[in-house]
Amino acid sequence: MMLKRIAFILFAVVGLVSGLLSGWLRIGWNIPVYGMAGFHGALMLGGFLGSLICFEKAVATKMNWAFFAPASSGLSVLAFLFNQASLGYLLQIVASIGLVCIYILLAKQSQENYILLMLIGAMCWLAGNVLLFQTHFYPTVFPWWIAFILFTIVGERLELSRFLPLKMWSKYLLVGLLIVTLIGFMLPYHGMGRTVAASGIAGLAIWLLRFDLARILLKKKGHYLYTGVCLTLGYVWLFASGLFMIFVNSGAFAFDALLHSFFLGFAISMIFAHGPIIFPSLLNKTGHRFHSILWFWMVVFQASVAVRIFADLQEFYLLRKWAGMINGLIILVFLVTMFVLVQKDRTLGQSRN
Repeated sequence: MMLKRIAFILFAVVGLVSGLLSGWLRIGWNIPVYGMAGFHGALMLGGFLGSLICFEKAVATKMNWAFFAPASSGLSVLAFLFNQASLGYLLQIVASIGLVCIYILLAKQSQENYILLMLIGAMCWLAGNVLLFQTHFYPTVFPWWIAFILFTIVGERLELSRFLPLKMWSKYLLVGLLIVTLIGFMLPYHGMGRTVAASGIAGLAIWLLRFDLARILLKKKGHYLYTGVCLTLGYVWLFASGLFMIFVNSGAFAFDALLHSFFLGFAISMIFAHGPIIFPSLLNKTGHRFHSILWFWMVVFQASVAVRIFADLQEFYLLRKWAGMINGLIILVFLVTMFVLVQKDRTLGQSRN
């Protein structure tokens, strides 16, 4: 069982490494992966993030059939490596269908509202994958990918914060912001869609900063404080991505700032935050794994994202190039650190409490 879990995680790691190499090529590094340059988005979103999410939810179902979802997203990476774009996109469609089925099963079992949000996110991923298979044109797809990650993370945060006392008006406000965001993604992006979706995204960031469990974790110590800081910084990046979507919308560098403030600043910050808890569970371990070195990796990562976004906005090519390299290296180092901590089966340097 452990070997199977490691194999699925390796699928995601291969997707990450391939995505990083193709990304580094795209920002100017001379890396001999020229055939993958056009698949950077699919490798990072579907091959890495999609595989991790599918695997995590498949583990939650405890059903063998559910693992065809992460298997499909993982195999899509191999298709891209062999320059089989259509096959890769088709496999990611299969993976997103599998994730939708997983959430339907989980929704029937628990009937919790946060699972419905994740289901909506999976359906957005499916819509984006179908659109990419039809068009092979990434600019038409990225709003659906943003919706996939956004609804998934908001759903997960509601799950983890479900015991917090929330007033009814705050719940209605959250539902309203989610509806506004989804409507914005459904409208033409270069029409009203961009402004409507961005307003919803910025509003969701403010809601999370105000009502999420992160504000309580910031008052604690150890790994709780670390998690709270990662979450808070992620929500700040989410708010920034909403602003970029509204006000910075012309040119390749501006587009890079928008995408990476969301997918790096927000989405990867969530992985840094949840890593000490999620990775042990994925490898069938109990408890959390934390070491003070994670603070260093987190700070360097956040600084490198900030430098990259600054370089994008100022169009500093060389600075953007180096910041992009550091972005990827720190993600890899973080994942290696987490794997070592899990395998040692103990927390080093700090208490588990």
